[in-house]
Amino acid sequence: RLIALHKILSIMNLSYSVVIRTLGNTGIKYQALLQSIESQTIQPEEIIVAIPNGYELDYQLGTERIVHCEKGMVMQRAIGIAETKSEYILVCDDDIQFAPNMVEELYKYLIQNNLNCCLPMEGVDDKWGTDRLNLRYPLSTRLRGRFTGQMLTGYGHSKYLDVLTYTAGHKVYVNSNELDKCYLCTTACFQCFFIKTDLAKAAHYEEELWLQEGSLTSYAAYDEPVFFSKLNLLGLRMAYALRVRYQHLDAGVGRKATNKIEAKKIRYFSIARNRTIYWYKYIYTTAPTFGKKILALLGGLYGLTNYALLTILINLRPRHFRSLSALFKGYKEALEYIKISK
Repeated sequence: RLIALHKILSIMNLSYSVVIRTLGNTGIKYQALLQSIESQTIQPEEIIVAIPNGYELDYQLGTERIVHCEKGMVMQRAIGIAETKSEYILVCDDDIQFAPNMVEELYKYLIQNNLNCCLPMEGVDDKWGTDRLNLRYPLSTRLRGRFTGQMLTGYGHSKYLDVLTYTAGHKVYVNSNELDKCYLCTTACFQCFFIKTDLAKAAHYEEELWLQEGSLTSYAAYDEPVFFSKLNLLGLRMAYALRVRYQHLDAGVGRKATNKIEAKKIRYFSIARNRTIYWYKYIYTTAPTFGKKILALLGGLYGLTNYALLTILINLRPRHFRSLSALFKGYKEALEYIKISK
């Protein structure tokens, strides 16, 4: 009874802020997010909205604290976290909605499993996104992991594989569909997560503006694995609460492409540039031993060759050559960045 009472008091005294990055133009989808926050069983101390200079919100509750900054996915996330004074942060994109008890359930899960960060799953079905993992090609899987950060690691004391979250999304693989088990993970999705404030600030995300500074596009590909890789080096203990859900309404306002060719150019350039820099900074450079550096180097060569060859093969048509030029421009800028940073 004393333990139960302690948990109840802990929940009642939860101190958290909500941090939202937005351009202010997602309409009723942003309104749905604010209404989700307003309906929470445990109310936040503060709602911090990071919006670029010159942009205006099309909907407000009236209690938010508006923080203006230079435009950029990384800059807005960084300044929102820096402004937080509560013990925890609920970090949200501006086009999601969730149940009134989501924060309460995330906090319970975090305390119960001794975590410092936890995440809800996107979707409404209990089995959504929890697929059995088939490791048919262990060597290539391991090498790919040393390039992309998609690590396949397990704990010796557990028969369950850690959650694997793809860095370009958040498909979760486990070795079992027991949704009440705690599956630790090392990377996650930025759409919605709940984290200890001191840990989030320790990532110093403001140092990663290179993610949004490419010459062809400012789209910050690989912003998620960069953030969580920095936290892994600081002792991150994170997991998805697989039964806690949110819905992504997908406003799509950040997409700059006007046609399929332009979309390819942005995607190829961003992935080539940012994933290569990410590999160098957070996989190769941080490898603790000579052997692991060699493995990281092999993984980098493997990933670069596979991705480049596949991209070339599917674009051997004159009208798609512009997409290929964007790919090689991305690699060129990544190498230039790496040379300067040495």
